Amino acid sequence: MNKTLIAVLTAAVVGIIVFVMLQFSNVSVDKHGAVKVGMKEAVADCFQDGPACLPAVDLIDEDGTVWTHDALIGKVVIINFFATWCHPCQSEIPDLAKVARKYKDQEVVLLGLMTDQVSDAQLVAFKKRYGLDYPVVRVSREISASFGDPNALPTNFVYSRTGRLMFDSPGAVTAGSLEREIKGLL
Repeated sequence: MNKTLIAVLTAAVVGIIVFVMLQFSNVSVDKHGAVKVGMKEAVADCFQDGPACLPAVDLIDEDGTVWTHDALIGKVVIINFFATWCHPCQSEIPDLAKVARKYKDQEVVLLGLMTDQVSDAQLVAFKKRYGLDYPVVRVSREISASFGDPNALPTNFVYSRTGRLMFDSPGAVTAGSLEREIKGLL
């Protein structure tokens, strides 16, 4: 074989290897001049509309805190649709609160999305009666639609750190079943 052809093929193979390595690694130089090679940083992998991905809708809780999509990415997010009149909702709230408290320091966020219209005083009394100590968002038409208009109460969604829906359950959940779903996401 011709030496020129071998040199061209060798250069091409080396170029392809370098290209592939750069595409799948994160190369940087630290302040001491050392070259560091590692995996690229993970990014959100969920870009679909609807409940299959964490919707890009702002959720404003009763304290005025705005929970944006960008602020929730990187956390395990539990969304609980409930109503104050709903008996299965009332029975699962203590378990939800227990999970929220237990995993709060592990970047797990639980948001209660309330579908009925009650006064602020009624909401405060309801929260106290059932031990609901996680943020509550009053559901608007836009919020309901962004989660696919859940047709059962309660309905729970669990999203991974990248915003992908990992679990959804119409009907009440227990602390144990919810913990099994989120442990693999931490």
